[in-house]
Amino acid sequence: MTKGISRRNFLTGAALASVAAGAGLAGCAPSADKKATEAVGAADSTAQYEWEKAPEPISDIAETVDTDILVIGAGLSGCACACSAAENGGKVTVVEKTESWQGRGGGFGAINSRYMDQLGIKVDKVNAKQHWISQCASRANEDLIVKFFNNSEEASNWLLDKAEAAGCAVMVGAFYSHDDVYAEQPGYHMCMKPEGSDLKSTGFVGAEVLYNDAVKAGAEFVFNSPAVQLVKDGDKVVGCICEADGKYVQYNAAKGVVLCTGDIGGNLEMCKAYAPICVEYGQPRSQYTPVGANTGDGHKMGMWVGAQLQDLPLPTMMHPQAFCWFHGPFLFVNDNGERFMCEDTWVQGKSLAINRQPNGEAWSVFDANWPEDLVAGLPYGGGMFWDSFRPYGSDLSLAPEYFKTQIPAYIEQGIAYEADSIEELAKKIGCDASTLSKTVERYNGMCEAGEDTDYYKKPVFLTPVKEGPFYALKVGPALLTVTGGLKTDINFECLDADGKPIKGLYALGNCMGDITAVDYPINVAGNSHGRCITYGYLLGKDLAK
Repeated sequence: MTKGISRRNFLTGAALASVAAGAGLAGCAPSADKKATEAVGAADSTAQYEWEKAPEPISDIAETVDTDILVIGAGLSGCACACSAAENGGKVTVVEKTESWQGRGGGFGAINSRYMDQLGIKVDKVNAKQHWISQCASRANEDLIVKFFNNSEEASNWLLDKAEAAGCAVMVGAFYSHDDVYAEQPGYHMCMKPEGSDLKSTGFVGAEVLYNDAVKAGAEFVFNSPAVQLVKDGDKVVGCICEADGKYVQYNAAKGVVLCTGDIGGNLEMCKAYAPICVEYGQPRSQYTPVGANTGDGHKMGMWVGAQLQDLPLPTMMHPQAFCWFHGPFLFVNDNGERFMCEDTWVQGKSLAINRQPNGEAWSVFDANWPEDLVAGLPYGGGMFWDSFRPYGSDLSLAPEYFKTQIPAYIEQGIAYEADSIEELAKKIGCDASTLSKTVERYNGMCEAGEDTDYYKKPVFLTPVKEGPFYALKVGPALLTVTGGLKTDINFECLDADGKPIKGLYALGNCMGDITAVDYPINVAGNSHGRCITYGYLLGKDLAK
């Protein structure tokens, strides 16, 4: 609920009918109907945000293009869907608002793959699924989660074939938490381009290799062509209107329109309304690329034709990576030098706790023994920003080696400090020396006693801060994406206010809802990319039939 109106109030009953009538029949006869015109005004009178106002139907179509499958968005899910459909004989057109395909991140999560088989890795599916549901406050769609679990292996191997064919190196990571409360599963795959390759990706190559193979299979990509309005024929979505070179082009899709337009994270007003927890610090520090491209276009177009958002607030993927990328389970203090949380938690938990502190930042404080303390705790914890990017099966002693090179780099950047005393460290981070000294003294006392009576951190992670030099690494949350969107059924078809499928309209990626809720479940690391690949692979095959 925001500003006195919820998505249920807005998109139900008469308001829903009026929006669908006003915006969903672009280029069709009802746009000239007096009753339809009146209905548009009725919908606008209840809207409190600009994106809730259904635009006037577009009628000045300069060109019409016929295809079977129209994919809107050339990110990972869009490229996966287009590639799968084209390889199975589908006639596919992809429209993309930017000038190229879009890829980001370091890898993807899989429930299983042939690489995992070779390494003897077994995902505990019961544990993984139940933790997923728990971290989503039991509000995610279990059927969609199970569909990912049951089809991840086939889809992952499909992508890995393509990565190998492009000469890419594949690594399954060992950097996952072994904690019993915040249990994570192995299965994060990194696929990186080889030296001297013509590939343009700077990280994970998934979107690029899928794009390349989609083009080889006959899919047509149209760039610099933002989608602006869906087209309906009766109750069915049959196409979309795009704006390119100052003119409107209508794409007619005989078999379906797939929304793969990404999240709302680049739209501040939508974040305020639908995911307010990320707005103050997470959203301004967004590390999504390209900056500003993810503006909720698919969410808006879908709602205009009656598609429903999942329950609010939308879940966020916030990681404590706005500053230093290493902080482990060590003592955390805020800008005042005060401890404020149990530090041996998961990345979303860290982000949210830090988000509530002054300036939305914190400091990870530890002493010269940090390499030994880190290695000693890894069998019981670990995960992102706690462990290094080690390959599965590697020696735990390798974990500190990367960070030994990074901490000096952080210091040089001015986001970390080294000092010979706690008082000197306090001066460098800008807090009261007596406050930080008292915090460290109390913390050390609990470390010696073996019990954290302030926040109940596990004893194995209670490592004292006694031997100089002392370090303080700046930690802050950054928004990667808002992982919520339009409700779909098990076949990825968007649902209306009555829970019925809107024929011809599908959603994937972070335009799709209900696969996560409240928070992003990191227990299957990389699952956002993993489901983009799996769901795109499945839907592409289905639409090509």
